[in-house]
Amino acid sequence: MLKLVEDEVHSIEEFMAKYRMDHTAALHRIKVGVPATVEHSSEAGPETAKWVAATTQSFITLMDAVKLKLRAKDELHAYLQELVTGFARFKGSKDWEGRSKMVSWLITLNGMKASEELTEEQARQFFFDVEHAYAEFFRSLGGGKDDPS
Repeated sequence: MLKLVEDEVHSIEEFMAKYRMDHTAALHRIKVGVPATVEHSSEAGPETAKWVAATTQSFITLMDAVKLKLRAKDELHAYLQELVTGFARFKGSKDWEGRSKMVSWLITLNGMKASEELTEEQARQFFFDVEHAYAEFFRSLGGGKDDPS
């Protein structure tokens, strides 16, 4: 929606300052791009195996997309958002370094226009961060003994 008024308002922060809005949680929610119930969910139950499979699939799909040199926001955003949503389902994931890096990358993509692309350097760092988040996720499933590589 910001794209519609970008001539008048250059950022959400500028808009909030102009209208004296102090809603840091709302700003965070807009930047992350997923509901709080998804970001902070930690319930385990019979769906856990399904969540593990779906999250693993999200990791692999995102890594494949980057390997195939997809760089534009509109090419990567849905994959990353699905991964962050999947990640949030796991108890303790909010403390994982990899999850916070994926949320940071989601914030970065949310701040881009659909046609904007990650630079080669950003893409390389993004892939590195996704790979490490995947290894951390995989280790969490087996008590830290195994590695997906």
